[in-house]
Amino acid sequence: MKQIKKRYYVLITLALIVFLVLFFLSTFIKNYINKNSLELTGRKIELGDLHINYFKVAVSASDLMVYETNQVDTFAGFRELSVNFDPTKLFRNTYSFSSILVDSLFVNTIMDENGFNFDDLMPVADSSATETADTIPSSPFRFAIHDIRFIHGHFNFIDKTVDNEIKLVDFSLNLPLIAWDSESSDVGIDFNLGEKGKVFVGARVDQINQKYAIDLKVDKFSLKDISSYAENAINIGGINGYVNTDLRIRGSMENTMEVYVSGYSSLDSVYLWEPDGTDLFRLQHAKVTLDTLDIDDQRYNISEILVKKPVITASLYKDMSNFERVLLPLMATDSLQQDSIAQVDTTAAETPLNYKVTKFKLVDGEVLFADNTLYRPFLYDLKNINIELNDIANDHEHIPVSFSINLNDQGRLAGQSFINMVNPLIFSLDANFEKMQLLSFSPYSEYHIARPVTQGDLNYHLNIDMQPTQMVNTNNIVINELEIGEKTQNEAKVKAPVKLGLYLMKDPKDVIKIDMPVEGNPSDPNFSVSKLIWKALSNLLVKAAASPFNALGNLVGTRPEELEYIPMPYAQDSIALEQKKTLDKIAHILEKKPQLVFKFAQRTDPDTEKDVMAVAIAKKQMLTESMPMNSEQQIERYRERLSAMEDKDPDFIAYLRSKVPGSEGMSVTAASRKLIGEDQLDDAFTKLLINRNENISYYLTQEKGVDSTSIEVRTADLRNLPEQLKSCNYKVEVSIK
Repeated sequence: MKQIKKRYYVLITLALIVFLVLFFLSTFIKNYINKNSLELTGRKIELGDLHINYFKVAVSASDLMVYETNQVDTFAGFRELSVNFDPTKLFRNTYSFSSILVDSLFVNTIMDENGFNFDDLMPVADSSATETADTIPSSPFRFAIHDIRFIHGHFNFIDKTVDNEIKLVDFSLNLPLIAWDSESSDVGIDFNLGEKGKVFVGARVDQINQKYAIDLKVDKFSLKDISSYAENAINIGGINGYVNTDLRIRGSMENTMEVYVSGYSSLDSVYLWEPDGTDLFRLQHAKVTLDTLDIDDQRYNISEILVKKPVITASLYKDMSNFERVLLPLMATDSLQQDSIAQVDTTAAETPLNYKVTKFKLVDGEVLFADNTLYRPFLYDLKNINIELNDIANDHEHIPVSFSINLNDQGRLAGQSFINMVNPLIFSLDANFEKMQLLSFSPYSEYHIARPVTQGDLNYHLNIDMQPTQMVNTNNIVINELEIGEKTQNEAKVKAPVKLGLYLMKDPKDVIKIDMPVEGNPSDPNFSVSKLIWKALSNLLVKAAASPFNALGNLVGTRPEELEYIPMPYAQDSIALEQKKTLDKIAHILEKKPQLVFKFAQRTDPDTEKDVMAVAIAKKQMLTESMPMNSEQQIERYRERLSAMEDKDPDFIAYLRSKVPGSEGMSVTAASRKLIGEDQLDDAFTKLLINRNENISYYLTQEKGVDSTSIEVRTADLRNLPEQLKSCNYKVEVSIK
């Protein structure tokens, strides 16, 4: 009887020991990890809590923290990990997990010139170790994992080699089932990328048919996150903008090249700048809509390529252009790789590339061009660039291209072309330059013939019909009222009697006409259409010269010179009596000659005009602050005081000294400009130019009854205005409707 009781005592004791071991096992493991992690893994690890549920066969851990080798910075960790095992499936020889949840997993990855911050955790390969082949066939490993979920994950990648950081925030993954015998698997991944970016990846794998399908969506991925890599590859200051993508990828796991892609990708608000902060490229929106990309057969069908408001800032210098300077690192790399590329074996048969673009459309583009190779910079803006191509394909021989361009707000280029993708030497072009103002090209004329172009407009009809061995080119050029100014102090690159040439070329109507056909063989390496055309235009500029204004003074009994210019004082914002007399004579001429068109080009010296405006505005500001204007008498006294006040008025100078700190050594003009501020002054100057144009137009059309189609009032290209024309006046030109 005592032996039986002892047996019970032993069993109870063993059961109690097993219970205590199981009860304290999680605490023991947690403490063991916390105390010995550095010795076991080389990293300090802290585990907040570990819990084992023996009845549910589940394990949960919380607040795991893995530190860097310095034992201070964190490398990885999670807030919670729970694993639920399904022991009932063991009876069918299957290891099954009913759920795996990882909450708030984070990983901080750092790369520098020495490698990654996790390299020490990777086992070193043993080169002397040999692997013995297992000749005994084994049964397949049976497993099933249900409901795998990662939520609120955070991944941070710091690349110190280029000083760049990429963040994946709020990462989540849903995988309903992965099993050794599953016929299909589904997975969903989404996370925030950078400041505004969002990424979603949905995938489905068909194990039976060996097919897969992937849906990839990217919303507002910022190019700023990869700007450091772009700066390392090319010579730029940075890049910004957003990428959006919605792609559907279908493929085969047996044939990896069998991939089909459809959907779209787009760019928004792209900005690229040079290292000194100068604009290089801007883009409002670009979108590529993919019909089908068949990677295996190399068939690429694109529904539409749309580019909205691209702005290119192109600058030419004596050594190179700004784009060549930006691409210098790539050019150096390419030159080093030329020899190795040349040695690649290209004898293997390749599948021909087949592509089709249903529509290409560029809308409202701009090219801001600056030529700094001349005596002074040439600035010219190509605006409202619109280009459209339809039905582009590798085997199409007649692809229409239509285009239109605003030429510096002072002319227009439009036309159409046909290109041949099979043979590029088959080509046609029909284009028209309309009313292109030649004054803008004065920096070129000053450089080549040491004389500025002071007026004139060009109309040019260009037609090219090119075949592989023959090209016929017609050039019909009409230049109206071209005038060349006085010789500059610079040395002319071309020596020629310009004035005599102009006299011989102009007809009685002050028009130069050129019909210049060009023929040749495009296959000749020395043949160049552009060089021939440019040579003809250069000859034209050489022969062009100044001529008197085609006066109409006899019609109204006045001297011709009085009609050619309408001078006015700086800062004048209304039409004075003498100016109205000139406009009255022009209106009288238009009564007799209704087919004439008078063009008024406003010219001024912006710096001088702003100086005068600043003083005038400062005087008004002083009087407004000091004189009441509550009655007609007070307003009249204000006007009289303003009219009589001189720039050296003691009260005015005292006012400037009190309002502008440190102005004791400044001139009245400088102090006034500082008081008003350059931004306000620029705004007032722009409004003044517009107001003058409106006053001229209103007086002639509304008060004098002139047909609006008989006048054209505009502001000259002040940025490229020659120094000798920088005075405040309207240059009057006459043409025929």
